Amino acid sequence: MDFSKHKEILMKTIVSNLSVYAVMHAIIDLISIAVLFSVLKNQIGSVAELINLVILYNVIAFGLQAIIGYATDYFKSPRAILLSGCFLTAVSAIGFSSFPVAAVVLAGLGNALFHVGAGSICLNLTPKKASAPGIFVATGAVGVLAGTVLGKSGQFIAWPLILTLIILCFFVLVIKKPDMNYKKEEILNNKVNYFQIILILILLSIAIRSLVGVAIVFPWKTDMGLLIALTLAVVLGKGLGGLLADKFGWLKVAVGALVLSIPFLVFGANLPFIAIVGMFLFNITMPVTLVAISNILPGRPGFAFGLTCLALVLGSLPIYIYYGVSQFLSSELSILIIILISSVALFYGLRTYFMKYLKKTA
Repeated sequence: MDFSKHKEILMKTIVSNLSVYAVMHAIIDLISIAVLFSVLKNQIGSVAELINLVILYNVIAFGLQAIIGYATDYFKSPRAILLSGCFLTAVSAIGFSSFPVAAVVLAGLGNALFHVGAGSICLNLTPKKASAPGIFVATGAVGVLAGTVLGKSGQFIAWPLILTLIILCFFVLVIKKPDMNYKKEEILNNKVNYFQIILILILLSIAIRSLVGVAIVFPWKTDMGLLIALTLAVVLGKGLGGLLADKFGWLKVAVGALVLSIPFLVFGANLPFIAIVGMFLFNITMPVTLVAISNILPGRPGFAFGLTCLALVLGSLPIYIYYGVSQFLSSELSILIIILISSVALFYGLRTYFMKYLKKTA
């Protein structure tokens, strides 16, 4: 097979997989979040009980992904995992009115299974690069917005989405899967454990970004047009972030965008256009951190994907659990400090990665 033919087949594999999984990601997140907010809308209980339900969903949907990812890598079964996630998500949508708590649990578990399975595949579409994973993760924000609106309004109708999901599952079975790398390489081992340093710094950066994403308040989000614009900025940030980083350098793009977002988010939160630009910049780093973790854990795409999601939930949980955290993050100075900490952690994490793993700087 000549090189041009091989390149054409490879590109078709990337496009077909990304098209299916990106749309599925939006649908899965839409159903999961719609189920959660439909249950919250219909449940009669104290504020604490409702918050506990949100925490339960997030712990299952994000906190279990590392365990699921480990099992997915062990059995080398990403398609089976993501399809089982689609099934559980569909079941949650059917039974949320009759079995609300069970539906929330199933929605969270289905979401986790899908993300790990599909994420593992997308990490292997453009090996060691951030482009494909960035596009895959980007569409989730659209699903979250749509699911929130439909769930809160009481207008969530499950069957059209389930039918769409069934059709997409059929495509999953017929499209060519990329070559999956499950060859585990020895983790870099020096007198100084650079593997642990890189892992801790990048996961810390992810957790802090998650905390900021939950804590920062945009008073203008009640305007639906502005909320849609904000969501599109998040989608574009994640989707373009990987492409830009692969082209111009991970350190320059990821750390640069995170630092540039600071004045927009810290001093412009009340100004829609400025804050939207800030959120675009803020989300550019996401695919880079995901793939950096995957690259230092070769042959473990599911576990790597799960670790980043575990960092997300660990970063956001303090807001729900400790009231003092919300108070602390209500000031501009606090937001400024923690984004700077995230930027420094990301810079040194990526710099160490390039120096010790790739023997070069970005």
